[in-house]
Amino acid sequence: MTVHVTWFPTLVKRTLSKQDRTEVEWRDGLTPLDVFRAEGFNDADAESVMVAINDSQAGHTDVLKDGDRLEFLVSIQGG
Repeated sequence: MTVHVTWFPTLVKRTLSKQDRTEVEWRDGLTPLDVFRAEGFNDADAESVMVAINDSQAGHTDVLKDGDRLEFLVSIQGG
C-alpha cells in the first residue's frame, strides 16, 4: 500500500531523498503535510507549496488514500 509522490524540480534538491519521484507507505490518516515533513520540510515551507492529489488541487491536511498520486508544486510567477 503506497502513495506515489512527485516533487517539483526546485524542491527536489531540498528533499532528504533527493529524488523527483518517491513512494511513501500509506497509513490511515496520512496527509500531504506528513509526507512533506518526512522529507525535511517544515510548516512554514508548506505555505509556499501547492498540493495536488490525483491531478486535482488539494489541501495539505487532506487525507490520502492508498494508491493516490501526490504532487508538490511551486508557483512560478513572471513579470
